[in-house]
Amino acid sequence: MTALSLDDYRHELSANPDFRRLFEYWLEGGQGRVPLRSQIDPLDFPQSLPRVAVIEKVDGPNGETFRYRLAGTEIVRRSGRDPTGKFFHELYRGDYLDEALVLYRSIAESGEPHWSRRRFPLSGAEGHLYYERLILPLSTDGGDADQFLLLIGVIEQDAHPDETGSFQIFR
Repeated sequence: MTALSLDDYRHELSANPDFRRLFEYWLEGGQGRVPLRSQIDPLDFPQSLPRVAVIEKVDGPNGETFRYRLAGTEIVRRSGRDPTGKFFHELYRGDYLDEALVLYRSIAESGEPHWSRRRFPLSGAEGHLYYERLILPLSTDGGDADQFLLLIGVIEQDAHPDETGSFQIFR
């Protein structure tokens, strides 16, 4: 996994003002380190909240794993399920699960943000959600990253295409 420079992030995020604002907010809070979760105030980015999730690193029965602490309403509606309180292994399977675990472990270890585009198979539908995501690591105690702020933006959804909600569609 190749980390982007700050300039690369700013370039990639320039097409989506919400992504750019949240990234800059995260940078200011961290001042060169992983920001404390307590420094992040959701009231500072209310327009993004429906598309935000908080994921936490936890010790599971089979070692370190990840759980959705909360998920915004638009994430719930778009994915067709509420991931709040669920572990990755309860939600994902196969390669998708493996890739998610590797990615979040890497972000936790490096303390670096992550931006990418993904295709997610929709639950109970013959379709996919193509989206971009920004994952920003946070720390609850000033040490290693143990929580993650996830912001998504839908690029295309090939099931229920007439539903756009608060997502911005980028073409």
